[in-house]
Amino acid sequence: MKILITSIVDLRKTAPNRLHHFIKYLSKKHEITVVCINDWWKAKLVDTSKYYQDFMRIFDNIEIKYITEKRISPFKQEFFSPKLMRLKNDFDDFDVIFNYNTLISGYYASKELKLPMVYDLADDLPEMIANSLQIPRVLRLFGKLVGQYMLKKNVIISRKITSISKILQNSCFIPDEKFELIPNGVDTKLFRRVKSDIKAELWLEDYFILGYVGVLREWVDLRPVYQAIRNLNDVKLLIVGEEGMLSENKELIRRYRVEDKVIFAGTVPYTKVPLYISAMDVCLIPFKQNAIAQNAVPLKLFEYMACEKPVISTDLKGVREAVGDKVLYANTEQEYKDYIKTLISSPEFANELGKRGRDFVVENYEWSKIAEKLEEIIGGVVFENISTKPAF
Repeated sequence: MKILITSIVDLRKTAPNRLHHFIKYLSKKHEITVVCINDWWKAKLVDTSKYYQDFMRIFDNIEIKYITEKRISPFKQEFFSPKLMRLKNDFDDFDVIFNYNTLISGYYASKELKLPMVYDLADDLPEMIANSLQIPRVLRLFGKLVGQYMLKKNVIISRKITSISKILQNSCFIPDEKFELIPNGVDTKLFRRVKSDIKAELWLEDYFILGYVGVLREWVDLRPVYQAIRNLNDVKLLIVGEEGMLSENKELIRRYRVEDKVIFAGTVPYTKVPLYISAMDVCLIPFKQNAIAQNAVPLKLFEYMACEKPVISTDLKGVREAVGDKVLYANTEQEYKDYIKTLISSPEFANELGKRGRDFVVENYEWSKIAEKLEEIIGGVVFENISTKPAF
């Protein structure tokens, strides 16, 4: 198949995510071209080249084109994509569009090129617009309304809609006859418990390590964790990642007087992340209790579990749907503190929770199996489109 992918993320400047893993598998057998926004601003804030050390081969067999080379905001790139994209001149003879999480560029491409579309919805996009710090506050409500309108239009024209959870399906009013569950997953060969020297390198060998891996964007809330560890002896928090509200979090640890308990490791290569997770005793998913978070099923959940680590997560509907009682749930300072104490005092329980998590994701959330199902869905749409074309 010849697949045109429209993407809301810049593949070269974003930490490996859902789309990267799909492309890794699809590009082995199919011709892939990706049109995405140009996140030039992100590279100014974070050394994004670190993400892809030892992982660059995913780009070898695909072509990546930007909506524009102009230095305008990602929001404006997507909003004005019909004027910025030169579809008919640049994109001929494709079989299908795989629209990854866009509201306008994928819709426009499908209509202009008259191609069937598979729409992959990984987030509650209208809510993300309403909470985006990249959009002026006065425009966020209007942006949310536009997002809801365009989401409906994408649902109408899509042949199939793939998404991370039934929770998100219901939230976005996706009809059952079009919906296909394609969850997030993990590469269990890369993400596994390994021998790690990170504790020694960071002088943390004598401590119980809580860990968080990921962006520090507006939906992440580490405040109850900072509060919980204030009076816990021999406990440290290791944060891997810096994109987003790094300075705000450094201010919070000063406010809560836990500067000596929190270590910011910064951005690390994706292939080194399992070393950091393996150095942690407990892994965290500390999200806010809003619509964005409730509909989320973050990749880090499966990566933590694949490394046999017990997980404490904010009580999120998407996480409960995906893994149920395989993780612990905490929302408040006291709930975090109680679970941390339990895991410190009961290493057997922590190990058992970690082993059960690993077995569960190996069985249910391996990327290769998930991508195989996606390939079947896309192939089915292409076959249906060919078989229904009038013969001349």
